[in-house]
Amino acid sequence: RAAFARMVASDGVRLGAFAVRVDRAVCDLFGAEQTARVRRAWARLDAGEEHELDLDPSNPLMKQRASSFIEGLSAHPWHEPATRHKWAKKLEQEWTVVRDELAAALADEGALEAQGNNVWAGAKNQTSASAYGQDWKTLALCDRTVWDETNAALFPRTCELLHRAKVPLLEAFFAKMPPRSTIGPHSDMCNFALTAHLGVDVPEGECSLTVGDGTREWRNGGAMLFDTSILHEAENRADRTRYILMMRVYHPELTAVERQALQFVFDCLDEPELLDDRVALREYPERRRAVEAASRISWERVLLASGKGQRRAAGFAK
Repeated sequence: RAAFARMVASDGVRLGAFAVRVDRAVCDLFGAEQTARVRRAWARLDAGEEHELDLDPSNPLMKQRASSFIEGLSAHPWHEPATRHKWAKKLEQEWTVVRDELAAALADEGALEAQGNNVWAGAKNQTSASAYGQDWKTLALCDRTVWDETNAALFPRTCELLHRAKVPLLEAFFAKMPPRSTIGPHSDMCNFALTAHLGVDVPEGECSLTVGDGTREWRNGGAMLFDTSILHEAENRADRTRYILMMRVYHPELTAVERQALQFVFDCLDEPELLDDRVALREYPERRRAVEAASRISWERVLLASGKGQRRAAGFAK
């Protein structure tokens, strides 16, 4: 998740001429007017500006903080996923697919560690580690719309469900929170992505998440959708580990063009040489789609080989 992290946390770096080149490329590819909000956000990031807004001065958690900030997006601590988003309802209807696949993997954690890629990784930087704690761990499935070839093949039915449900993914990963632990108040510093949780193995009644002025309990098979640019904290009061499927999804008020422009910025941060390749720039939308499709092959092949979901996987592979 390097490119996403670099855009979210500028750490005071001034991109200078590089930022100007990215801005020009965004205009050429997607249009200046259609991407105005994205380009203004990019300029603020380059200048090291940070957005902060008191949503309710009487509540210390009702603050929005973001170093990557797109204006005009509504800021609500909680969104109602199942009633508003078909993809969330689909995940809730078929959540046992995820539960069973994770349980099978956890039954032999030695094999999972040996076969997987960076299994149960810790926080990426000191800032995240301070908020989440050293024992909060993740297992990545999808990073900036591209599937992790190794890990996705270990959880093919989960990946197929996310794809079939048409979740507007930026990222997807399993996250585990150890017993008797807390995550302190913090912001993820980006307002154009919301965070979704699907309870997979939760000690119900003993785990809670507070976002702004609202606290909710995780439940198995339940989907949550919330704005992590607003201060939030979590607690696992149980004597066992809590497991969820965690997703970053685009804010629903972004336009399709804005989402494409953001993805392009991520790719430029990850591969600056892209700006020097005229052919790649000209063919960027098509090449991007091809990269995403190619990344699905690993889990599609596993489904085909196992005989499960054969008809769906065969359709995806065409």
